[in-house]
Parts: sequence; structure tokens; C-alpha cells
Amino acid sequence: MGVLHSFVPNAFSAFLLFAGFVFILCLYLKYKHNYWKRRGVPSIPGHWFFGILKDVVQFRTSPSFVFGDIYNQASENDLVGSYLFQKPFLIIRSPELIKQILIKDFKVFCNRYFNVESFHDKIGTSNLFSLKNPEWKYLRTKLTPVFTSGKIKKIFNLMVETAESVTKYLDNEFSDNEKTKSIIVKDIALKYTTDVISSVAFGVYANSFDQSNNQFFRKAQEGLKSTVKRGFQFIIMFFFPALSRYTGIKMLGPSSSYFRKVFWDSMDTRELSKTKRGDLIDFLIDMKNEKPDNHNFKFQGDFLVGQSTIFFIAGRESSVATICFTLYELAKQPDIQKRARDEVLEKLKLEGLTYEAVQNMKYLHQVLSEALRLYPPAPLLDRVATEDYKVPGTDIVIEKGTPIYIPLCGLHRDPKYFPDPLRFDPDRFSDVNKDKIVPGTYLPFGEGPRNCIGMRLGQLQSLIGIITVLKDYELAVDPEQEGLVDPKNVFLQAVDGFRLKLTKL
Repeated sequence: MGVLHSFVPNAFSAFLLFAGFVFILCLYLKYKHNYWKRRGVPSIPGHWFFGILKDVVQFRTSPSFVFGDIYNQASENDLVGSYLFQKPFLIIRSPELIKQILIKDFKVFCNRYFNVESFHDKIGTSNLFSLKNPEWKYLRTKLTPVFTSGKIKKIFNLMVETAESVTKYLDNEFSDNEKTKSIIVKDIALKYTTDVISSVAFGVYANSFDQSNNQFFRKAQEGLKSTVKRGFQFIIMFFFPALSRYTGIKMLGPSSSYFRKVFWDSMDTRELSKTKRGDLIDFLIDMKNEKPDNHNFKFQGDFLVGQSTIFFIAGRESSVATICFTLYELAKQPDIQKRARDEVLEKLKLEGLTYEAVQNMKYLHQVLSEALRLYPPAPLLDRVATEDYKVPGTDIVIEKGTPIYIPLCGLHRDPKYFPDPLRFDPDRFSDVNKDKIVPGTYLPFGEGPRNCIGMRLGQLQSLIGIITVLKDYELAVDPEQEGLVDPKNVFLQAVDGFRLKLTKL
């Protein structure tokens, strides 16, 4: 009995301690989720613990659509606050405020919130995408000449050669008596873009369509394939970057060592041969050998590898998404598909597949622009305040360190700016209509000084990939295809195994 009497008070005391802890925790969480209310900012708190990330961490839906939903819920407010777990962040909705932050007050919002501050990955921390100002500005200035019109024209022939590999691959997929077949389009887009971007970024030909000799492609897939683990890593990098340094994250995952070796083999070979291709490797060799004019920079080691790596990842993944989603919308819209194909065939008949011919395919450019409106590959533009910032025309102060997001799946699908926004309508971007688009509402490549440096290269690569399929095949949606957007990916990407029905013309 004595033991029982002593146990009861101890159990009761433990219960009181636990209840007290829960009570204090609830008060703390409520206080944290009142951050924006205390500042007079309209807010959507979301889940009491996860904030707005509950469906994201459970991989039920892509972050792009979660942020887009918050944009829609905010109605007519220029900005709305919410929470990443307990971390407050702001969504910007007003085109005027978007331009203010991305362009006019860039000095305050010059850095991305995204970061790979891993102690284990110099490649991920030192590239153009991840770097903070002023290092970012210095490096951007150095790398900009890689993407001039003249340099891109030289790369065009490489794209055409790779497109011929796509044509041969598709021919071999059809047996002699087959006219219609379900084809994994994403696989083709991955191989095509890998071959193009590997040449630009690493100075090598990946040979991705050769099943017996495509180690580069297999290593790229190993490092970049969308998995649950990879999904969690990108959630940390985008929304909790301070944690990334402790998690062992590597931007190229287990393939980092392989790509480091490929890079240095290419650099050493190029330096010994003294040949010039006008690609990124040439520029990195020049930077490595020149006397630095900024003593904060040492163009050596993984700092150099990081530049090739980020151009390869960004150039490959964004174009794969653009090709897949554009072909998907064309498959859904036979009339638009026919109009685009007729233009392509007419230009090819008159001029062949030349740089000028592709530039003159006006309607196809409109199709691409409309696909980028509905499916922007990088659907969240992120910035972070480097100092306290008073929002013009209001009493609202954005505190230093507060992340800012512009959700393109909300902005690009806002009926206020794009009537009937879910309808795929390339004529929104015709010569007659494109000037009606409100500045600051169409941002598939970002805006301001930190916009996408490889924008023109990515567009051209995507266009040639689309032309290659469209000129020879009629597209239709495969009724057995399950899903469209990969919920494990922070970026907007088609699901693995994404397929369409192709019919030979």
C-alpha cells in the first residue's frame, strides 16, 4: 500500500508537469502565429504546427500550388503573411510591389532565401544561384558573356545534332507496322537536355541515347532523381536554409565525386590542347588563370566546379519541365497543335532548321510563353530582407531576415491579369495582345538583376526539343497516364514516367 500511495502523487506530479509543458507550448505557438496580426498584416496561419507546409512535407502536393492557394486566398491584399512551421514569411501579390522589391529596392532584397550552407558541399554553396551579394554580383558580371546571342548561336548547331539523336531514338521505338505508340516523353527530354547542357557546362558529350555508353546520364539521374529523401533536402534548402549546414546535403547527391572528376578532366584537357569552344569551360579557365581583381574570390577548386554544376542542373531540369508541359498542352489542344505544326513545317521547308528559322516561328514562341505561364519551372521567386524595410505607402516594416515569396502559380493564374487563366491560349502573347500584359505579372525567368542568366539558352533548347517531336508526330494524351506534376519536387516538374501517345505523320 505504501508503494501505491507514493506512486499516485508521483504520477500526478508528472501529469501536471506534462500538462504545464503542453499549455506553455500552446501559448508559445499561438504567440508565434500572431506575428503578422501584431504588425497589422493580413495573414493565413495555416496548421498550428506545420504552418502552410503540412501537405508539402507529406508530399501530397507541390509547394508551388500551396503557395499559389495562399495567393488566391489573400483576395485583393497586396501582401499576405503566413508561416513555415513557426517562421513568418510574406507573399507579395501586387505587381507594383513586386517590381519595387525585385528591381527598385534590389539592394535590400539582393539575396535569395534559398541556400545550401552545407559544410559538406562547397559545390552547392559557391555557385551563382546560391551566392550572396556582393560576391554574387561580381560573379554574375564575369559569367554574363557566356550567354550572349553570339555564343548561343554557336551552341545552336550542337542542339540540332542532339535533336537528330531524338529523331533516331523515336524511329527505333516504333516497329515497322506501328503507327501509334505510348512514349515516355520525360525520358526523351531528360536525355536530350543532358546531352546539350553537359556540352555547354562540362565540355563533354554525354551520349545519353546510347544505352551501352551513357555513364554521364546515369550519374546525373542518380544525383538528381526525384525521391522522398531528395524532396526533404530541397524543402530544407528552400524553407529552412540555416539547417542545411548540419544535414550533409549535397546538391548533386552521391554523384558529386563523379562530376568533380569529369569537370577537372575536361578543364585539364582543354588547357593542354589550347582549344576554344566558347563554352562555360573556356570562361572558367580564363577566370582561373587571370589575376583576380577581387581578393574575396579565389577561382579554384570546387568554386569552379560549382558554376558548371548549377548551370547543368538548372539548364537541364527547367527545360525538361518546359518540354513536357508544352507537349502535354499541345496534346490536349489539337487545333493549337495543328496551327503550331503547320508553322513549324512551313519554316523548315523554306529555311531548314536554322537559328533564324526558329526565331521566326512566332506562334511556337507564343505556345512556349503560354506553357511557361501555366507551368513556370521555378514557381517560387524567393528573396530575403537584408535590413529592416518599410513597405512604401504603408506602416508595415519587414524585419531583417524575413523571407519573401512571389508564387508564380498564383500570379500567372490570376484572372485579374489573365482572363480565364486555366485555359491554354497562346494568343495571349501575340503581337496584338502581349503589350496588354501588366508588367510584373509574368515572370517565368524572374525579374530584375537576379533574373535567370541562361534564359535565352533555355528557351532555344526547349523550342528545338519541341520542334523535333512536333514535326514528325501527332500528340495525344495517354488515358493511362497517372498524375502530371511531381509532388516531391519544390520545382514544377512532370512526374517520372510522364508519357504521351505519339502517332507518326
